[in-house]
Amino acid sequence: MELFGRLARREGDFDKLMSRAAAYIDPAEAAVANLVANSERLAKYVSGPAAAEQGDVAVDELLTEVALLLKAGKRRMQATCTPSNDPDLALRADRIRLCHVLLHSCFNNPAPAVALSVRTGTEGLVVLDVAFQAGAADDAARAIPLSAAELQTIVETAGGAVLSANATALTLEFRRADSPSRG
Repeated sequence: MELFGRLARREGDFDKLMSRAAAYIDPAEAAVANLVANSERLAKYVSGPAAAEQGDVAVDELLTEVALLLKAGKRRMQATCTPSNDPDLALRADRIRLCHVLLHSCFNNPAPAVALSVRTGTEGLVVLDVAFQAGAADDAARAIPLSAAELQTIVETAGGAVLSANATALTLEFRRADSPSRG
């Protein structure tokens, strides 16, 4: 940053600075592009409350995105994602609220590693499983988990139900996108 600042202010030997800058320009551009992409994705999740917008959410895409955000976070969590056997599997939910629950639950659990997976349930349901590594604790974790009532409210607003939530696992259930809605 200092190098590019000196170039912008035209301080020092310009030719020497330019030759040094040439070696750093590609990594600097990639870092800025990565920062912008992460900031745009995260901005979706930190915006103010809005009306629920339920839609079809591709499960594998959702879990992959959450895993990438967990890995890119300040804690650099170890996150694994097991895709479904059906690449077209989708659930009906408010994507932003669902991602909020998943990210908040993972970042506020002291486990340094998390495994995200999906399975099909009965009666047109999709079950999302989040397993937290037992035993080890990450000192960088913020211990501000959602209360049971907060978790249930957000998940219900997102269109699902909490099947279980504890220190080692979170299990959520949503209706399949291709399943008829409850009448």
